[in-house]
Amino acid sequence: MKQLFTLLVALALLAAIPVVSLADATHVVRKGDTLGKIARAHHVSVAKIKEANGLEGTRLPVGTKLVLPGGTAHSKLRKVRSGKGKRVTVRQSTPAKDPPPGTQLSRVEPQGVPLPTEARKLPTEAELTELAKAPKSADTAKARKAGESITDRLLRVAHGMLEVPYRFGGTTLWGLDCSGFVQKTFAFLNLDLPRSAREQFREGAKVAKADLSPGDLVFFRTYAKYPSHVGIYLGDNRFVHASASERKVTVDSLDKPYYEKRYIGAKRLLFERDEVEN
Repeated sequence: MKQLFTLLVALALLAAIPVVSLADATHVVRKGDTLGKIARAHHVSVAKIKEANGLEGTRLPVGTKLVLPGGTAHSKLRKVRSGKGKRVTVRQSTPAKDPPPGTQLSRVEPQGVPLPTEARKLPTEAELTELAKAPKSADTAKARKAGESITDRLLRVAHGMLEVPYRFGGTTLWGLDCSGFVQKTFAFLNLDLPRSAREQFREGAKVAKADLSPGDLVFFRTYAKYPSHVGIYLGDNRFVHASASERKVTVDSLDKPYYEKRYIGAKRLLFERDEVEN
């Protein structure tokens, strides 16, 4: 009777453990792990894992924490007793919670070691909306004299979104992917863009690399043959983008070997004649 009772308790505990969602799951690389093995175990393609984590090759250092695109939970191991008194290992999920914009976040390495950098307050929708606003009528002449333009406003918003976390498929300030970042930045100026980098590449006028201007969109081939990464050009060969490898919105150089090798072109969507009603 005692064994039956113990078995029922163990079954109840197992039933109470939630199933791990694959929408934003994570995996810590162990000895013997390969991309193919991890992809099969979590029903995610190798290409998506490489894109979400900014991987170029297949080498996986032990201890690296991988994001498995499509998950919403992190799993951990815990032990329970079976009906025969033996310990069995089961996987318990802990839902990943999104920090609300405006909270303080600190960056950590995959092993959990804090990086030597200050925590940054993430922007709110209201703050970014304020950055996107055109000058008030009383300041219009002054702003025009100083060279205020729609591009200036776009870049203010883009800079205001630095440090926003990267999330594959993300479209909110809780987490953005590359095309989600570009789409949202333009949206603050009431400019609509398609959702994906591939679709955004079809917009605007083609621009030669030598003729790039701030506000142009720069595109790259990363994990696919079509345009799969996009950022906003800042000038001086720098661009701002949501980086999978840095896990945040950051600034990089077009001269960086990784991006120089994968650069495929640029498009211009903003022109001096453009005006946006606010």
